[in-house]
Amino acid sequence: MKWYVQVVKPSTYNQQSTSVLVQIDSQRYLFNCGEGTQRLGFENKMRMSKISAIFLTRVDWETMGGLPGMLLTLADTGLGDLSVCGGHNLTHALAATRHFIMRNKLGLRVNEMRDGDATAAFQDKNLQVMPVHIYPDGYAVPNLELGPNESTESQVRKLLVSRAFGVPRSDEEADKRRKQHVDQQKKGYYAEKCDGATMEALMQKLEEKDEEEASKKKRARSPDLNARPVQISDVSLPKTKPTPAALCYIAQGPDVPGKFDVKAAQTLGLKPGPLYGKLTRGESVTTPDGTVIHPSQCVGPTKAGGIFIIVDCPSPRYIDSLVSSPQFAPFLTSTEASDEGKQTQLVLVVHSLGPDVALDKRYKSWVSKFPSHVHHMLSSPEFVPDANPFQRHLRVQASMAALDPSVYVLPQGSNHPELPLSSFSDNANVSVPSSLAIFEIEPKANLDTSKVRTLLTPEEMLEQKMPAQPASNMEETTATTSSDNEAEPQSLAEASSTDMDDANGCSLQNEQSVGELIVCPIGTGSSVPGIYRNVSANIISVEGYGGIVLDCGESTVSLLKRFLGYPLRNTHNTRIAQTFPEFVSTIKLLYISHMHADHHLGAILLLREWNKLTRSGSNRSRMTIVAPARFWTWICDYSGIEDIGLERLDFVCCHDIRVSTDLTDDSGYANWDRFSNVKSKVDRLASDLGLVDIKTCSVVHCPWAYGLSLTHSSGWKLVYSGDTRPCANLVTLGRAGRKSPTILLHEATHSDDLLEDAKAKRHTTVSEAVAMALGMGAENLLMTHFSQRCLSLPRWKWANVHAVRLTRYGKLVRSPGGQVDSAESGNASAMEVVDDDDEPEEAVEEPTVQDDVDAAKKELLLELAESGSESGTASDNEEQGSLLGGLNVASAFDLSAYSPGDIARFQKNTRRLHKAMRAELKLFISEQENASDDDEGGKPKQQERPAKTKDTKPRPRKGGNAKRGGGAN
Repeated sequence: MKWYVQVVKPSTYNQQSTSVLVQIDSQRYLFNCGEGTQRLGFENKMRMSKISAIFLTRVDWETMGGLPGMLLTLADTGLGDLSVCGGHNLTHALAATRHFIMRNKLGLRVNEMRDGDATAAFQDKNLQVMPVHIYPDGYAVPNLELGPNESTESQVRKLLVSRAFGVPRSDEEADKRRKQHVDQQKKGYYAEKCDGATMEALMQKLEEKDEEEASKKKRARSPDLNARPVQISDVSLPKTKPTPAALCYIAQGPDVPGKFDVKAAQTLGLKPGPLYGKLTRGESVTTPDGTVIHPSQCVGPTKAGGIFIIVDCPSPRYIDSLVSSPQFAPFLTSTEASDEGKQTQLVLVVHSLGPDVALDKRYKSWVSKFPSHVHHMLSSPEFVPDANPFQRHLRVQASMAALDPSVYVLPQGSNHPELPLSSFSDNANVSVPSSLAIFEIEPKANLDTSKVRTLLTPEEMLEQKMPAQPASNMEETTATTSSDNEAEPQSLAEASSTDMDDANGCSLQNEQSVGELIVCPIGTGSSVPGIYRNVSANIISVEGYGGIVLDCGESTVSLLKRFLGYPLRNTHNTRIAQTFPEFVSTIKLLYISHMHADHHLGAILLLREWNKLTRSGSNRSRMTIVAPARFWTWICDYSGIEDIGLERLDFVCCHDIRVSTDLTDDSGYANWDRFSNVKSKVDRLASDLGLVDIKTCSVVHCPWAYGLSLTHSSGWKLVYSGDTRPCANLVTLGRAGRKSPTILLHEATHSDDLLEDAKAKRHTTVSEAVAMALGMGAENLLMTHFSQRCLSLPRWKWANVHAVRLTRYGKLVRSPGGQVDSAESGNASAMEVVDDDDEPEEAVEEPTVQDDVDAAKKELLLELAESGSESGTASDNEEQGSLLGGLNVASAFDLSAYSPGDIARFQKNTRRLHKAMRAELKLFISEQENASDDDEGGKPKQQERPAKTKDTKPRPRKGGNAKRGGGAN
């Protein structure tokens, strides 16, 4: 039998939690699931679709921030009977996600391993895991955290978890008395097809009805579970309190059967055949002459399973509790409780440590007491280099930074640790873990680093020349366009420098001026994190006022640290003159557009960081959250698990500040009575940020989805669409106040050829986004939220732009020149896209390896064939400008910064951007087709036979990337 422990992510200053993946036969076990775990899995081809159990060393967002997204992904792959194990508050944390996760076929088994509970252990056919609780100095463990918890409050939490995630299939018969899971089809919202106008009317009624019911009754925490409403969102979670407990794990693998002695069996009169197998499995057999042969006569002794230990010590305050724990005593030499058998079984200790722990003499002394043969992986931020693990994105970013370094910011990263390993130990059995490092437990304990990849720094990536790629089959059959044959400048940065100065008279600025609008997309992908784009997040640093965050997907904090710099400033960022702590401490507004997970799972960690930076001293600032009501419920529920500064958060429901559809209404708000209830909060927010107007509107995506408009006293106006189909409400929002948007930040999830997909998922195509910008008279359009299969610059077609039509406004674009067709606006009261169909939001399948290759080939063909002046990548800028009527269009990339002048300059740099994208597409295709398919995180496997088609290369077996349902779109 072969099984091993593989490092997913070591602990660094960027992300201080360690994740490891254990594989035994076909089963996988994940220890810790912090933010970014899925994306690392995709980057390194570590298949996680067969995970059977997840273990958390702490119930806080640092170790479990990637768990909600992981559960969505695993559920949508059809996985069932998943166990999640952790400490006190685990059930509460999972129940709190009921507002945005509903996967009642997952079959989730929650094992809350409470201190003092003899049954708080995990065991299946492969692995036995025993928790060891440790606490900080001076913490008196309350009775609430000890022993089994069968309180009424616990039953409420368990009920909510079972309804949201279902019950394990093996437990279905025992759980018949539980209430059936709630049908999360949003009260019939997806039940029937309807046009877009009817769909918005349904959403409007749903929102108003929900608010009316909420105003009439207060949610109760009734102990009578059978009396509760059928909607689980109507059930409030009982209050809880944070616990500082950290869990270490002692894990033992399966016993190894003894070797079968063929000679001994033959001596006993046995011939090769099925009887050999029975003896190997521990069964006695009978020979033809009646002799009974027992396994002990020809099978060697069974070897006890190997043991590994996961240690989580968050700070030096936990060291005394750790080193005095009796559960570890058998594994230590020179102690009264030493057990030589246990010491022999132990082969690996993974140390997940917070800052300063590894430097403490007490900890060093404790580590030295383990047997000399034990290998130690020291996952500590002082010793692990803070390198950027997402090398494909870095490769693209470096190519674009060479073209325009002020817009495309190289993320901070380093390959040099703060301290050498020798400052901890000179023992050869101590190593610093890297992603993809494998420690084999069986058949022989061994550290394998052959699959560990060299991670380049941003500077090395920038200097590295793109390697020449062999011509692919498609290039041999596709004629190169004239644009490819034209001479390119010797230096992209040098060639673009003149363009930077003459775009609309805007010169390149090293830092923003007071009040200047610079939009910084941090994540520009949709649905799930991808290798090139992370999920949605945008920041705006309003110089002289404060910070704004527009949506906050998973890993936003990690990316912000690289974008701005942590702890020192990122010298590659010449636009935002702030470090990560400086920016976060000035955040005044967090806006969440809707409740899909890819737009808000990073908010908890952001709030936690903000609270740490601002909760003491003179800087006890406040932050305003503008979001759907259920986001606030989620935040309040989670605040019982760890301190996120809830008492200093002001909440404004998006529904309370909706724009009036009557543009003659002086108040500008759809419901003045509702607005008056939050007016003081809005006024304070406006004063903090220098805003003169803050409004939202309902958009067409899911219930309680909104767009946002911000108007600043310096003159700019920003409109953010969130996720939506083209809708008249957003056009109205853009026109409100008799001021056109300076920048429209609009989603463009799908290419034009996927219009039906856009309708089914309620997203916008590239051409529809252009039409929306023209319809509201925007000066600049910045497109974002691209499908993860979009590997090149988006393209729009004028015919598709011209075809977009809204019920209230008619055609948004009448003719070349971009004017709104007011003659066709009519008096219809509906506010939606006539042609939009209301289709169920199906699970979004994440591309497999072959799907990614096919998508890249398609994009490369389009890149090579690009020549039409009617497309969004036309080389004739004058004709392009004539079609757009002065609208500037740009597509956003992760970790970038765009002022209005940058968006205007984008078109001038399009040709060189295309060249960079073509190079990356060729390289990506070459990597996927020519390299062995690194299934299981780098373990080679047999390829499938080549497809029997002409000039087709062997296709690698499809990978196991996951898909996620509508809860994350």
